[in-house]
Amino acid sequence: MVRYREILRLTAMGISQRNVAFSVGCAASTVQDVLRAARKVGLEWPLPEDMDDSAIRSRIYPPRDRSDASKAEIDHAWVQRELSRPGVTMTLLWNEYADAAVSQGRQPYMYSAFCHRHRKWAEASPDATMHIRWRPGEWTQVDWAGDTMRVLDLDTGELLKVWVFVASLPFSAFMYAEGFYRMDERAWVTGHVHAFGAFGGTTPLIAPDNLKTGVTRNTVDELMVNEQYRRMLEHYGMAAVPTRVRKPRDKGGVEGAVLIVERQAIAALRDRTFTSLDELNRALRQRVAEINRRPFQRREGSRESVLLGQERACLRPLPPVPYEMVERKTVTVQYNYHVEFDHRYYSVPARLVRREVEVVATASTVAVVCDGERVAQHMRSYGPRGEYVTVDAHMPESHREYAGWSGDWFRKKASAVGPHTLAVTEHILGSRQVEQQSYRTCRALIGLGERNGNDVLEEACAKAGAISSRPTYKTVKTIVAQLVAQRKADPDEHAYLRGADYYRGLDGEGAM
Repeated sequence: MVRYREILRLTAMGISQRNVAFSVGCAASTVQDVLRAARKVGLEWPLPEDMDDSAIRSRIYPPRDRSDASKAEIDHAWVQRELSRPGVTMTLLWNEYADAAVSQGRQPYMYSAFCHRHRKWAEASPDATMHIRWRPGEWTQVDWAGDTMRVLDLDTGELLKVWVFVASLPFSAFMYAEGFYRMDERAWVTGHVHAFGAFGGTTPLIAPDNLKTGVTRNTVDELMVNEQYRRMLEHYGMAAVPTRVRKPRDKGGVEGAVLIVERQAIAALRDRTFTSLDELNRALRQRVAEINRRPFQRREGSRESVLLGQERACLRPLPPVPYEMVERKTVTVQYNYHVEFDHRYYSVPARLVRREVEVVATASTVAVVCDGERVAQHMRSYGPRGEYVTVDAHMPESHREYAGWSGDWFRKKASAVGPHTLAVTEHILGSRQVEQQSYRTCRALIGLGERNGNDVLEEACAKAGAISSRPTYKTVKTIVAQLVAQRKADPDEHAYLRGADYYRGLDGEGAM
């Protein structure tokens, strides 16, 4: 502010205008104007003690009468209603106002005066101010509540902390709230998807807080949105406009919603004991629904009625399929041809062992991509940590057979060799307290036939059964070795060997 009193005092002391201007920190032309205006109204030094700079200014520069009856009046109520409609701007409304004024033979206010007068009118009306700032179907605001809730774990007796996600449409003030065990990326995205479903549509713009789960960097020169969050917004055709750092009024709608949720929902449920997150969220949704149906104190209707009656028609329709969060992770295939994701293990073709692949996971599926090609896909497991999810086709042949082992599988293989082999197999399967403990022995028995011939195995099993009523694999293996040695010693001796049973069964005509 110009130091009028000091200018008049220094000038009366005979100090030059240049030095006066330097002393009071203003331009020399300002000193000239002040002295000229003071002389015009007869104001000279000394001045009364109670006459300060404001009084001097009002004396030498009296306010001008700016009333102009020829100016066309502004219909501020009409401007307010039109501004609440999507796509309507002050420039458009001023042009329409000016055209109407000229057609009536009146002079319109200039654009700057038009905006200034309407802004002053709007400041006197809280409803008008809100409608001017927030248009229906234009903005969504999201944040985490500061207060937390608790869920009692019945297994451990531990109280688990729950964070509450809050979303709001600032025009109707309609709110959505949901609790999560963690404030991580998955909870952040899931809260958005569920909120859009509750609203019945989306808005082109969304104002998140500067959380790392949503915004990586927000400066004057650069805006970086988290990749997962960007994918979700792209799916719904939305753009993130994060609030300025330490500027909570930029998202005043959700700031107010957070306070209401904390005071009227979270606080109201403080004495209830919840034993699951679903139970907590059901109670939280019920409380928020009651708040949304409650009549406004300074507006007509309620949050719900304004949403249904005005704002929902302005929302963008939801896509046919809700966004499903995609998690990506680069891993190396382990020697057991499995990849680790979220503490569970999923199989890939065994040929990819030690290859680097990308795991692409949604809430329901886990896919594995190598060199741009999907090589495996599984239903996502939510079982215990360390669980293996394996597809038989991914196994090497030997592992695939091992995975199919069972008592019936060995009985089927043994019966194909012969009844004596089946009898020995049955004895081996019943020799252990747990049948699975005998599978390796049964596999070794079948392997004797694969290496030496099934006829040798069957003959050895027959001899083993004749020796003992409880034949063992070791006995059969020893007899097989003896038979193989005999055949190697005299291969022709066994070339046409038919056995006594063959000749005993022949009649006289067949006898030689």
